[in-house]
Amino acid sequence: MMKSQRFIVKSPILGFEDVDEVEFAEVDDGALAFLSMDKKEVELLLVNPYKIREYSFEVSASIQTLLEIKASSNVKVFCVFVREKENGIRVNFLAPIILNCDNNTLAQVVLNKKEYPFFDVAESIKDYIKE
Repeated sequence: MMKSQRFIVKSPILGFEDVDEVEFAEVDDGALAFLSMDKKEVELLLVNPYKIREYSFEVSASIQTLLEIKASSNVKVFCVFVREKENGIRVNFLAPIILNCDNNTLAQVVLNKKEYPFFDVAESIKDYIKE
């Protein structure tokens, strides 16, 4: 049984700017998760980027303040992915969703492609999974 938690959206999720609360549920040992939009019949599929590739970025001071992130905070990061019939799974590494599990707040941040040239918006997961 998946255990879900409610999170308050502090900075809009792309395409869902009017959503201010979501249900978050992790599966598969924290590798995958679902984000259910409040009052919508939409679910985003999330993947833990650290489970599939080398991944790091700076969390801006404004997002840290918005989510009340401290050095000791229980923070999780997930990236949205889509499953395409033809191309398999594609991950958006340029717009991670940051969750502060201590106060149940989250924000999506959009990274600058110039600052993070190794990340893209629709990378094939096949590039990182060894068969």
